[in-house]
Amino acid sequence: MITVEDVIALALPAGTKIAAGKTGLDREVTWASRIRPTPPAFAHLTGGELVLLPDGVLDQLDERLTLDAALHQLAGFGVAAVVLSGAPPKAAKDAAEETGLPLLVLPKGTDQGPLEREAARLITERRREVQRRGQEVARRLMELAIAGEPLAGVVRALSELSHRAVILEGRDGRLLAYHGDPDQGPTREAIEDLLLQDRPELVRWLRTTTTSSAAEPPTTAHALDAAWGRSIAPVIGRDGLLGTISLVIPNGTPTAEDAEATARGAAACAVVLAREQAAATARREVELHVLDEVLDGALRSESTLIQQARRLGHDLNASHVALIARFDQASTAPIRAGGKDDRWDVLAEALSRIGGARGSRPLWRIRTNAAEIIWPIATAADASAVATALREDLTAMAGAKAARISMGLGSVREGIAGIRRSHQEAKHALVLGRRMSGPGQITRFGDLGVYRLIYAAETLPELHALYEETLGTLIAYDRDNNADLISTLTAFFDANGSPKEAAERLQVHRNTVLYRLDRIRDITHYDLEDAALRLRLHLALCVHQALGSAAEPS
Repeated sequence: MITVEDVIALALPAGTKIAAGKTGLDREVTWASRIRPTPPAFAHLTGGELVLLPDGVLDQLDERLTLDAALHQLAGFGVAAVVLSGAPPKAAKDAAEETGLPLLVLPKGTDQGPLEREAARLITERRREVQRRGQEVARRLMELAIAGEPLAGVVRALSELSHRAVILEGRDGRLLAYHGDPDQGPTREAIEDLLLQDRPELVRWLRTTTTSSAAEPPTTAHALDAAWGRSIAPVIGRDGLLGTISLVIPNGTPTAEDAEATARGAAACAVVLAREQAAATARREVELHVLDEVLDGALRSESTLIQQARRLGHDLNASHVALIARFDQASTAPIRAGGKDDRWDVLAEALSRIGGARGSRPLWRIRTNAAEIIWPIATAADASAVATALREDLTAMAGAKAARISMGLGSVREGIAGIRRSHQEAKHALVLGRRMSGPGQITRFGDLGVYRLIYAAETLPELHALYEETLGTLIAYDRDNNADLISTLTAFFDANGSPKEAAERLQVHRNTVLYRLDRIRDITHYDLEDAALRLRLHLALCVHQALGSAAEPS
């Protein structure tokens, strides 16, 4: 891009003065045009022109046309600047300031005819040079993209070709790559803070680029702070926005070469991202097939499955843990991986980020409203750390959509049989955790104690018979009289038989607890001092907590 300021320095004679409109000196100049004294004088203007007004030309056009009125008309056509041969009146200066239109005054005796030709020649040559450099940048970057260079290599090459620091962001705003010498931009840590501040304005602009060409993307410029700005272009794929690429510009004023290099860099990154997406999609399909075979298949050839997983970088003989994450406040419509629900995009990004930080990559799939994840992990402590980090990451990234994420965590086990068992444990932990504690909790199978046995025996008629024979009368009494006897009995056992501590748990008076315990003895004829009976009651209460309405007597 050649600006008004460039034209003054390179094409206009020494001694040219800026009479008014200095705020528009960074406007792009696309052509130079001298106004002729024959109407229509302004019809040929399309915007961006450096307009030369010879002496007396306005009077020849229309004696009623004043210079300030002409400036308002020219500003409406979007011209870049106006050049005069004589000093303008105050009204014209005021009009130039009002419209931000630079008003330039030539030295006395300057012939505007040669000046028009010189300015036009300069603009043409400048455009050709920008185009030539852009083509060279495009050729070099496309060679790298076609040769299989990763994104970091393309970013580094663009930085070297443009002599600018280069930023590559994902579509979610995450900084994917940053390259540049220390004098070409802020540090990586500083640039992340600046990008976060600029994100809202960038998102508004990106919404206007959704139908743009991947090969010829638009560019814009944003200020990052008082010292740095950037030239930005969207990286566009077949399915829409993939990210953005930016050149960091000192003082925030990009040149034509900066804008051209930014666009060419975006086009090259689109090729690389498209290739990586295709490879990732193919890999994902194979990983899903492997995981389905591990968790659901008949395993007709376990050795073949292990070899196939190993080619993908997964050792199924190693220690793994199963983790199931359920989105409790989201839609319950069945969704496979790759669907249009952006919850799973957020999940994929979180798994990739946490896995990258730990140097491991999980296998995962979507089942209805839950993600089933098999992660290579050696210890229970590591498994808990991963579950906590994943839940926090999902909540931070997805906001209200992930406000209540329930998780079930199996035990760390080895081999395919161990993975299957851990998967079943995670499912049990998820169900029991949601029943007993409500949604939004992480439940570890290893922490369930006796509830693991109760869940495993859920379908046995003996369990339901024990439950009904032991608590059926109390449950019926509570239902009919709203007496809170079951909750009192639960608090009594949780307090290790202490009425005082049970009262504190229930936030009632100790005498109220004693009265309710007497009512329990009267209704059931149970002696709470009998150790065997206490064990039976406690077990029945655990069944009540674990199975809930599924175990209640009819």
